[in-house]
Amino acid sequence: MADTHDPTDHFRTTHQHAGESFIDVYCWPGLLSIALGVLSLIGSVASAAYQRHEWVLTAGVSGALAITGGIAWLVVEHRRVLRIERHWLAEHPECLNGQRSELMTGRTWPA
Repeated sequence: MADTHDPTDHFRTTHQHAGESFIDVYCWPGLLSIALGVLSLIGSVASAAYQRHEWVLTAGVSGALAITGGIAWLVVEHRRVLRIERHWLAEHPECLNGQRSELMTGRTWPA
């Protein structure tokens, strides 16, 4: 299962934030909010097509707010992950500048 305390992959990849939004379960409410906001906007368009004008504004505004809130959630969560990564790099100075040491990988790299 995912490690929500430190979702950054420090050991197995050079792209440490690859798949971060799926590894870190704290991002899921933001993704769900964006998905519900898109469905609400689709509902707004459908209600306009069926001439149910009382639902157009309600669905449109709630969809826009849900998408905005979801994006804000993802931004705040990504900043939390970056803060955790900075803390981890401060504790492991041998890994600065994206270079992995022999201690981390167990391999020696050609010079």
